[in-house]
Amino acid sequence: MSAKSFVKTVKNARRGVSLAKTLHYRLAGVLMLLAGLLFFSAFLVWWQEKGFNGSYFDSLWTIMFTLIGQGEFASYPHTFSGKIIVFLISIFGVAILGVVFAEVLQRIINSKIRQILGEMMGINTCKFEGHVVICGWNVRGHHIISEFTATGTQAALIAKERPEGLSSDVFFVQGNPSERETLLRGGIQKAHSAVILGDPNFGEDDSHSILTALAVEDTAPDVYTVMELRNPDNERYAKYAHVDDILYSDSLIANITAMCTQNEGISAFIRDILSAADDGHSFAAFDVPEEYRGRTIREMFAYLKGEGGLPVGVLTPPKMDGHIPASEWVSQVNPPESMTITLPMKVVCIVKDSFVAGKEE
Repeated sequence: MSAKSFVKTVKNARRGVSLAKTLHYRLAGVLMLLAGLLFFSAFLVWWQEKGFNGSYFDSLWTIMFTLIGQGEFASYPHTFSGKIIVFLISIFGVAILGVVFAEVLQRIINSKIRQILGEMMGINTCKFEGHVVICGWNVRGHHIISEFTATGTQAALIAKERPEGLSSDVFFVQGNPSERETLLRGGIQKAHSAVILGDPNFGEDDSHSILTALAVEDTAPDVYTVMELRNPDNERYAKYAHVDDILYSDSLIANITAMCTQNEGISAFIRDILSAADDGHSFAAFDVPEEYRGRTIREMFAYLKGEGGLPVGVLTPPKMDGHIPASEWVSQVNPPESMTITLPMKVVCIVKDSFVAGKEE
């Protein structure tokens, strides 16, 4: 394309942008108008310039090149009708094409801006499936997210404001996690589990965490819920909310501190097995498959050791009617090897972090 033709095209495109702002058109209508102009002009060229010789599509190809100011027909039409066609295509055709380009570009830009702003402000809706929804934020949040990242688990965070340094891989939703609409924007109904943290932005007691648990249970009752509590006296309220698992962060830290004090060097071992982000080992729980029903613990543990795992115990449901949350199952560390396996049962092992993350070395 020559410089002169390019300048002419740009000028007409600018006219198209101005026309778009003035008319407030619909994109579909403009596209139909452009297509109608091109097809009708191609028919006139086929009729007036070529006398119906050749194919109609060759004439349409000629018109397309005329639209960008190229080709012999654009410079030297043979008939008066051809000159009118070149004039219409050069002025109105290029202007309408400018309208189309301007609108498409504007829509792409607007969509991208909305997406970026929505992600920054936390107003978008999470599209993840099988992810973890973190409700609330405190000083342990970054470490929890790093553990999920290490195991390849997608996470969405619902908090009052976006934490500084939050990974771009985490979908952020700004709002109150105890509200149903906010939980829906976090994709709670398609989530695998939810973690409810004690958020100081919503008070220093456990009341907001319990309200959040009630909202999660009401919105997505099948989601596995883990709650962090400060006061053990509030456990009964958490159970009313049907929370699956409850952790007391303060007492857990105190227990680990006391253990490390009494057993020199054990802290390194504890750090290894309690983290999946250090390329070491971690705890993992697996459902015992049907094929082991009626067999002994010795047989199952021998198989797991052969696969590189270190079994340490089993979890079995109490003898109660109805569905019992896994958090209420009875734990047995180092069970008797002669014990007969009854299902359901979970086996707890220490395995390499790469196995927890679903990777094979």
